Amino acid sequence: MTLSAASGPVSGNDSWAGTRTRIAILLVLLYAGASTVRWVQRASEWPTGAAQDEISTYEHAFGDLRAMLPAHGTVGYLDRLGPAGAPADDPKSEALLRFRRYLLAQYFLAPVLLVKSTDPELVIGNFGPEAVPEVPTGLRVIRDFGDGLVLFRSRP
Repeated sequence: MTLSAASGPVSGNDSWAGTRTRIAILLVLLYAGASTVRWVQRASEWPTGAAQDEISTYEHAFGDLRAMLPAHGTVGYLDRLGPAGAPADDPKSEALLRFRRYLLAQYFLAPVLLVKSTDPELVIGNFGPEAVPEVPTGLRVIRDFGDGLVLFRSRP
């Protein structure tokens, strides 16, 4: 038995209770520190992973194109030339991919309105990176941005 300056003798159970409290506090502090380190590590990795998503890819691809378009108005849009080629394995997934490309293009080029037509003076070809388009009749290439993205002008 030991003596405490303030209250007299202290039993062994009280000493063990104080030690357990100190250990519990130390464990909570270690857990909080480890959690903070993991959070900081994940936060520092986030920007590199975010740059690889589809929206960021389109933002970079359409940045130069947007600068060449009028502030507002209507621009033609092509996503394939002529009749459909060989049938796709899954026509619904091909249609969904083309529709998603159109929506992303419209989003990044707004407030310019994209219409699926070659009638406007400017026409955007968004054929995808797998396609190598030929120049459609009645149009001439203003600029090829690569990956199937082309800006055309109607011939007078």
